[in-house]
Amino acid sequence: MASVCTRVSNYSPCRPPERSTRYHPLSGGRLPISGPPAAILRSLRVRLPELRRHRIVGFTDGLIILLHKRTTAVRVLNPFTGVAVDLPPLAPVFHQVVKNRNSLLYMSAAVCTSATSPMTSIAVIVWFPYTAGVLSCEAGHPSWEVIHKDMELLNTLPFQGRLYGFRRLTRQISTLQSPNPLGPVVAHVPAKFGDPVSCSYNLVDYCGHMLLVVRHGSATREAKESWQRCAFTIFEVDVSSWKLLPVSSIGNLALFLCRDRCLSVSAKHLPSISRNSVYYYVPLPNPVVLHSLSNKSFERPTTLCQVHDTMKRIRPSVRPFTLADHLLTYCNHREWQQHP
Repeated sequence: MASVCTRVSNYSPCRPPERSTRYHPLSGGRLPISGPPAAILRSLRVRLPELRRHRIVGFTDGLIILLHKRTTAVRVLNPFTGVAVDLPPLAPVFHQVVKNRNSLLYMSAAVCTSATSPMTSIAVIVWFPYTAGVLSCEAGHPSWEVIHKDMELLNTLPFQGRLYGFRRLTRQISTLQSPNPLGPVVAHVPAKFGDPVSCSYNLVDYCGHMLLVVRHGSATREAKESWQRCAFTIFEVDVSSWKLLPVSSIGNLALFLCRDRCLSVSAKHLPSISRNSVYYYVPLPNPVVLHSLSNKSFERPTTLCQVHDTMKRIRPSVRPFTLADHLLTYCNHREWQQHP
């Protein structure tokens, strides 16, 4: 877990949202990860008084995006240095455009570069699941701006200073950057995978590259369980040439996919994580499914990790059980937003 947290939190020179040194999570340095230090394995306790009365609504390159529970003001916090950037409340624009209070509970946010001052300032983009409306605000501006009133944004990824994602029920990967309107379509998912309703698209960042993972039905695969009747196809997204490049193997990596966010994790120093594999979430009592890209097999690795006997009603089991459980819980926005 320490390796994963350090990898996610480290500043990467290829990502420009935090070029200003005051935003660098670890003093501007990128640390090599050879395994969790012994001290971290024993204990790690960090006090962040800036989180009081706030709710976490997003992460970008080690920066935490917070929403004040009472005023709806947004704060971008560097947890390592304590540097924070405060943005105005969301409530005035939210009540005009979105109006659905439940959408505020499950909102997502990302830090991007400012279109007006890309080298020195940042912007925050906010969107809401299955609800039309995308908002944006640059550091120092007095109010939020509606950049897309009728857009439902899904399967997003902050990447190299911009926000990439899919409009609902489309095959198009689009890019957003505040305060510009919707940018060009970066790539189209091939139509051979079927209707977007029956597929799932996930964008994953790994070592400065963008991956597109398409989960689609497989007519050639026979299985008793519905979660086994699917296949995965992976592409690298070349944002400069707007092309999709097929990927047959991801080596030592494991991908953790969920509808809100995804992770790429090196399995080299994590024995419980399978390499060249995809972990994803299904709506079942044991929701973690592992798919091996090497032999195309499926398994549910947490089925045998029950700490209590649920058949005999001996105290209900409480998730998460394994490291894979923890990582997918992080990817599942609604799961950890239930307990702000």
